[in-house]
Amino acid sequence: MEALPPPNNGRKSNASLEKLPFSAYFWAPSTGLLPIHAIILTLSFGIILVGSELFTNGVEWAGERLSIAEAAVGSLLAAVGTALPETFIPAVALLSGSSGHHAVGVGAIIGAPLMLSTLALFVMGIGAIVYQRRRGRIALKVARKDARRDLTCFFFIFIVFAACGLLHLSSPVRLVLVAVALLAYAGYAIMMLRLSRAPGAQMDHGLYLETLLRGKSKRPSAWTIGAQVAAGVLAILVGAKAFVDQIVLFSTHAGVNPGVLSLVLSPLATELPEKYNSVVWIRQSKDHLALANITGAMVFQSCIPVALGLAFSPWVLSAPEILASVIALTSAAILFINLRDSELGTPTLMIGGIAYAIFLGGLVYLGTI
Repeated sequence: MEALPPPNNGRKSNASLEKLPFSAYFWAPSTGLLPIHAIILTLSFGIILVGSELFTNGVEWAGERLSIAEAAVGSLLAAVGTALPETFIPAVALLSGSSGHHAVGVGAIIGAPLMLSTLALFVMGIGAIVYQRRRGRIALKVARKDARRDLTCFFFIFIVFAACGLLHLSSPVRLVLVAVALLAYAGYAIMMLRLSRAPGAQMDHGLYLETLLRGKSKRPSAWTIGAQVAAGVLAILVGAKAFVDQIVLFSTHAGVNPGVLSLVLSPLATELPEKYNSVVWIRQSKDHLALANITGAMVFQSCIPVALGLAFSPWVLSAPEILASVIALTSAAILFINLRDSELGTPTLMIGGIAYAIFLGGLVYLGTI
C-alpha cells in the first residue's frame, strides 16, 4: 500500500510559504508570522528609543559637569549618544556571522548617513515651519563654521570608505582601513573637546534618573549620571539584538532581501532619536545644537560603524548601497554649499526629502522593492 503523505492541518509548507506574495503574510491567517515579527520589531525599537533618550540626557549632563563646549555636546556627545542604536545594530548583526546578518549590518551602516543627510534634514525643515510662531522665524540660525567643519569631515571620510566597497579589498587592507577610520574619528573628537564652552550655557532640563529618585535633577550627582548612561547603553544593546534578529526573520518569511530591508528600515527607525532631539532643539530655538546633532552624527557614522563593517564583513557594497552612498554625499554637498552664512533656509532642508524620494525611486528602478 502506498504511504499517504502526512497531514499538514491546513498549513502550507515552507516552500510554498516562500512563494507567497509579500502582502499575503499580513492577511493569510494560516501563517501568523509577520504580524508577530512586526510587533516584536516595534517593541525592540521602543526599547532602543528609551535607551537612546536615557543615554543622550546622561551625556548632556556629563558635558555640563565637564564644562565641554556646546558645539562638542551637539556634534560629539549628543551625536554619539543618538547614533548608538545605528552602531549597535550593525555590530550585533556583523558579529552574528551569517551572510543574512552581514547584509543587515552593511545595509544599516550605509543607510544611516543617507537618512541623516536626507530625511533628518527634511524633518528639521518641517519642525522650523511648525514652530515658526513660537520661534518668531522660519530660517534656522546656525553656527556656519561648526556645521561646515562636520560636513567636510563627513564628505571626505565617507567618500573614501564608500569607494572601498567597490574594490573587493583583502582582509589585511581592510584592517588597515579600520585603523584609519578609528584614528580619523579620534582626531575629530580631540578637536571638538578642545573647544571652549560658551559662558552662561546651561542645561534646560534635569537628569531623568534624579527626577525619578526625587533628587535634585538640575544638580545631579556623578553616580546618577553614570548609572543613567549605563542603563541607556544596556537598553540600546538589548533592543538592537532583538531588532536585528527580527529583521532577518521578517525578511526571510516575506521573501525580501535582508540587506535592502535593513538599508531602508533600520536607519528609518534608529535615526528617530536624532530627529526627535533636533526638533526639540528647534522648538527651543537652539538651532545650532539641532544641526550639530545631525552633522556630528554623520561624522560618527562615517567612521565607527564603517570600521565595524570593514573588520567583520567583506565590505562589498551592492547596487542599492552604492545608490544610497551617492545620494548621501550629494545631499551633504548641497547642504554645505547653502551654508553661506549663519542662516539656513527651509528650502535647503526640504531638498533632503526630495533626495530620499529619489533614493526610493532608484530602489524601484533596480527592482529591489
